[in-house]
Amino acid sequence: AACASITPTPQSMRGEYTKRNSLLRKENKFVTFIRHGQTEMNEFLTNNPYRSSGFKDPGYYDTMLTPEGIAQAKRLNSEFKRTNMKDQIELIMVSPLTRTLQTAHHVFFEDGGDFEQIPKLVIPQLREKLWLSSDVGSNPSRLAKTFPGFNFDHLSDFWWYQGPNQHKIPPESWQIVHEEPDHEFMERLEKFREIISSRPEKHIAVVAHWGVIYAMTGIDFRNCEARTLELSELREKFRF
Repeated sequence: AACASITPTPQSMRGEYTKRNSLLRKENKFVTFIRHGQTEMNEFLTNNPYRSSGFKDPGYYDTMLTPEGIAQAKRLNSEFKRTNMKDQIELIMVSPLTRTLQTAHHVFFEDGGDFEQIPKLVIPQLREKLWLSSDVGSNPSRLAKTFPGFNFDHLSDFWWYQGPNQHKIPPESWQIVHEEPDHEFMERLEKFREIISSRPEKHIAVVAHWGVIYAMTGIDFRNCEARTLELSELREKFRF
C-alpha cells in the first residue's frame, strides 16, 4: 500500500508523546514482532495486485497458511530455539485471524517444548485492517476447536469489522466485506498500544499482520519475518 501524507502532530500533543516514550525507555520494554507466514491470499495477490484493473476478491475468507507459510514458521521456530528466545519472551500476543494463530502454533507450540510454558493472549485489536475476504474472521467457537491451546472466550461472535452499522447487521451477512476506514484501524491500534504498555512483562512477542506492523513501526515486514524493537521505537502516531 502507498504511504498517505499525514498532517504534522500538533505541538500540544508532542509533549504527551515525548513523556510517554520517556517512561517506556525507563521500563526498557521490548517487542518481538512476527508477521504471519505466507497465505493463500498472499499467493493470489502476487499475481493479482489489489485494486489493479479487473481485480476480483477470490473469497479466501480467514485465509490459511500455504505449505510454504507453514515451513517458514517452522524455520523461525528453529531460529528462536537457536537464539534461546524462550529465555527472553515472557508473553505471546496473537491476532485472532487464522493465519496468525497458525503461525504462532508452528513458531512456538507445535512440538510442546521450549515455549509451551509462556503465557499467550489472543488480542482482537491486533487483527489486520479489513481490506478483503481474507481479513474476515471466524466464529470463536470454530477457532476454539481448531486451536484448543488458545482462549477465545472474550471474543464476540463477530469480532472483525462489519461496516459503520456493524451492530445492526444480521448474522447471516457476516461474509459481506466492508473495508475498514483508516481512522478506525489506527484507533484500535492505539488501544493495543495502551494494552501492551500496561503489561508488566519486559519482552513480549506479537504475532500480527503486514498492515498492523507497518502502521506501528514503518517497517515493511516479509512473511514470517521477526524483529525485536523497544516499545519506545513505535511511531508516535500510527499511520500508513
